[in-house]
Amino acid sequence: MFQEFSGVGPLWKNDRIKVVVSENILNEYLRVVEKISSVSGRNDLYEYWRFVIPKKVELITVKKLFQLCRDPNDNKFLDCAIAAKAKYLISGDQDLLVLKNVMYVQIITPKHFLEVF
Repeated sequence: MFQEFSGVGPLWKNDRIKVVVSENILNEYLRVVEKISSVSGRNDLYEYWRFVIPKKVELITVKKLFQLCRDPNDNKFLDCAIAAKAKYLISGDQDLLVLKNVMYVQIITPKHFLEVF
């Protein structure tokens, strides 16, 4: 899940990019990491995500909900990017990537982001 983002991680860690999430997205990530942690026995991974990551992201409130994605579960990512006035939405999800641009948000892969950044 996170491997394709490995090149983007150092940019985030060194505060060269800002990561914004909604509460809905953060909770989903925590659920996924909790499952990975329990299967792998790496409780430290979950604890890191639970305590450190919320301090490294900007938590925003999404007020307007759009229904633009072919997978309704992906709308939360686009809603968040639009609410944050993000320039990029970085994703490996084809249901998002197929949109390419929505308003001022360019939807691109991690690889493409690293090429243009």
